[in-house]
Amino acid sequence: MNMKPHRSSILLALLAAGLAFPAAAQQAKRYITISGRIKFPPSAEQQAKFPFRVQKQVGDERVTIDTIHLNADGTYSHKLDATRPQFYILNEFEEDRLTVWANKENLKIDFRGIDTAAIRIKNPPYVFIEGSEENNLINQVNFLNYRNYQAMIQNGQLQYKASLAKDTALERALTGQYDWLFNDMGERVKLLIKMYPNTPVLLYALDYLHPRRDKELIAAELGKLIKKYPYLEEAKRKQQDIAHAEAVARKTGIGATAMNFTQQNVKGDPVKLTDYRGKYVLLDFWASWCGPCRAENPNVLENYEKYHSKGLEILGVSLDDKKDAWVKAIKDDGLTWEHVSDLKGWRNVVAKEYNIRAVPSNFLLDKDGKIIAKDLRGEELSRKLEEIFGK
Repeated sequence: MNMKPHRSSILLALLAAGLAFPAAAQQAKRYITISGRIKFPPSAEQQAKFPFRVQKQVGDERVTIDTIHLNADGTYSHKLDATRPQFYILNEFEEDRLTVWANKENLKIDFRGIDTAAIRIKNPPYVFIEGSEENNLINQVNFLNYRNYQAMIQNGQLQYKASLAKDTALERALTGQYDWLFNDMGERVKLLIKMYPNTPVLLYALDYLHPRRDKELIAAELGKLIKKYPYLEEAKRKQQDIAHAEAVARKTGIGATAMNFTQQNVKGDPVKLTDYRGKYVLLDFWASWCGPCRAENPNVLENYEKYHSKGLEILGVSLDDKKDAWVKAIKDDGLTWEHVSDLKGWRNVVAKEYNIRAVPSNFLLDKDGKIIAKDLRGEELSRKLEEIFGK
């Protein structure tokens, strides 16, 4: 007897063989459109050298996944894959970088582009994301960060005027103001976290908390996000990053021997940290574009000139990615100690090994290379060095 198999039997066989309804086909691709205008678009040559890129954050790396092309009038339109809601980074010609959440709504984002001022100071403008209620949390965090940075610039200008007026007390008081501004930013972000408890975009706000001081809050919020949004790969990666940071923290804690490294100085010669054994060393992480770093440099220089003859050395590790800016800042600020960098910006290998999340950051090492203090600035640095070397 010639019996035809039942249709359900065929379907079951296909499913068992993995031939029916492949996983990739079960969920149709879904996209959103981002569009806008660059007010001052760069030249075609600059666009070719530094494209307008769409990127994803993977650990400490930004991975480019696509390129956005401008129209002749400076407008653009581009589709983002939102099949799974996720974060993207819009790297606008290396002028600005903006994180966006791609889910349901199309987004409109205008950028300023290349600043037309005769004297250009790297002070990124605030960029607003239109068209999405979910992205309003990113808008608010970014605005807090923008205003906080403006306050730091203002503080730096006042500190500079105080130094010109030889008002040492005011200058040191303004140095302490940086810590207050940093803490103020964190407290405001914590309020936003309470206000937006049920959105996966909350993950963006967590990046603006202090990784050590707020680690319990960060861990708790990450746990909630992963439980509620199992698809949120970014939250799982952040959990892994925190575990890695904890391991690094143990290697860079008080009493640990500072990890050795080799990087090139401004002349291209290799410099090793262990070359400084037998001396007290201030391992100073900074960058030419960092306002608080530049404001702190006069204090570091004053201490170097006071204690260098007694055995203090400084080794500066720069998070710059442009050599000209790095070398100019060293010269302009009169920093006469040794400086090294691999010119990879935040991807600086040494900065990653030491888990540097903000600059300025520093480690004070004793003659054996052991870490005896961390993140000393202003009067705190002066007191510690006086404790070691005397007045």
